[in-house]
Amino acid sequence: MFSKSCWAILGGLMLACVGCAKSLPGEQAAEKSEPAEKAMGGVGVVDLTMVAKRIRRDVEMNDAVEERRATLNKKLLTLQNSLRRLYEQKKDSFGDDPTEEQVAELKASEERMERELFEVKRKSEAELATFHQSLIDAFREQTKPILREVASERGLSIVIPKNEGLLLTIDPKVEITDEVAARMPRSGDDEPTDKPARKSKKRAAAASTETSQR
Repeated sequence: MFSKSCWAILGGLMLACVGCAKSLPGEQAAEKSEPAEKAMGGVGVVDLTMVAKRIRRDVEMNDAVEERRATLNKKLLTLQNSLRRLYEQKKDSFGDDPTEEQVAELKASEERMERELFEVKRKSEAELATFHQSLIDAFREQTKPILREVASERGLSIVIPKNEGLLLTIDPKVEITDEVAARMPRSGDDEPTDKPARKSKKRAAAASTETSQR
């Protein structure tokens, strides 16, 4: 059997959500913007985190990250089980009274498996982080046409992302978050609930036939 240290390593392989350190949309509080007015100085500020939350893109991205994380965890678990079987097979082949050389060989195999698991885990975490960043980058690219449109209407030459650590105070007149969020397409799972349910073609045909028979 693997040593206690090895099992501790294997037990800790389930990846934590890498996106937590990247400030997924929805983590920042936004100041409520005033109605659209011409900003003084030609500079606008937008809170992309809040924009993503308003259109539920943060939920969409989190779901995508979780799905990718589950896939990577499954691969890690498969590797873990495979290495465990190999170790047990080698141990069984040495019998109940292995020689010193065999004991040393088992220990070397165990250490090699630990290193392999660590390396695969490291690559999986890096892959997940890269995937999450690609979702953020794609969202930012999607907002650019809307940002240009709002900036043009309000006479802004520069739009900067809102960052509480850098911007100590903001004139509400330069905040354009609400305008941008209102013009962005919402995620598909955020359809209005007051829309009437659409009937399928078969159901509509059946209802039509029943009405004509009456």
